[in-house]
Amino acid sequence: MGIDTMIKSTSKLGAMVLLASLFSFNLVLHAAEETKTAKIVSLTNPAQTYGVQVGDKLSRKLVLEIPAPLKISEGAFPKKGSKNNGVELVEVEVQTAQQKDLTRYTVSLGYQTFTSPNKPTVMQLPAEKLVLSGGTKVQMLEVPAWNFWFSPIVTGGIETAQNNIQPEAAPPLVEVSAHKSRLALFVGMLAASLLALLYLNADGNWLPFMGGAFAKAHRQLKSLAKSSGAKTAVEEKQALVYIHQAFNHHFGANMFARDIEPFVTKRTTFKKMKAEIAQFFDASNQSLYAVEPRDSQKVIADLVQLSKQLRDCERGV
Repeated sequence: MGIDTMIKSTSKLGAMVLLASLFSFNLVLHAAEETKTAKIVSLTNPAQTYGVQVGDKLSRKLVLEIPAPLKISEGAFPKKGSKNNGVELVEVEVQTAQQKDLTRYTVSLGYQTFTSPNKPTVMQLPAEKLVLSGGTKVQMLEVPAWNFWFSPIVTGGIETAQNNIQPEAAPPLVEVSAHKSRLALFVGMLAASLLALLYLNADGNWLPFMGGAFAKAHRQLKSLAKSSGAKTAVEEKQALVYIHQAFNHHFGANMFARDIEPFVTKRTTFKKMKAEIAQFFDASNQSLYAVEPRDSQKVIADLVQLSKQLRDCERGV
């Protein structure tokens, strides 16, 4: 046999060995994939298998572990709204947790019963089949059905229910006298508070003891201050006269600066304003005897504020 023939034979043999090795590796790989199987880790059904009535909600929970590359497509899960023998699937919630070599699915299913048998009946939450994708062959996880006793609210038909209708019980009466007393007290306190606010802040003469001399002077000064045009010395003197007339009314005679101490002794509510009263009489003397022009606008505005403070003293605030 020649050298060329030997080389060709050796090459063919090597190729055959390589193909056999690849085929064997492929078989091992497929076998490894097939050993990876999905499983139901836990299945939690309702705790009670009896006493279920129309409209009751029953919940079950599945925990699945699906190894890669297998997975469950979204369309493989049970459809919300599907009905099976008087049991409707009303809730479907799926949570996934991706781990290193598998996916964990947590599936929460909520069922509700809608049927009206005449006697206790065995019903069931239906079996579910979950088809897996991603493998070399179709795999499926089967969730078994769960049986329970369904109890009718009334044994018999509509005639039985009509014959056993009970009259509605009248609701118990609620004692409201205490609430009425509290309401009356609250209304009284609210009215007193509103009257107090009106008495303290109103400029009008709507309530007794609101029409004092300084309250009147305050209204006159506010009207004077709001009048249009620049204020003159004549208007300034008129504003001072309003305050003097109020002092004379409370003092019972013409009051001068020397009478401040007897005045606050006689009218103790004005004692806290003693310094402001002395300042007023000093400013009044300057206005009467001053030669240089003064800012009458500011003087009148200051007298408005002073009259309000004196009115508050007059009202005992």
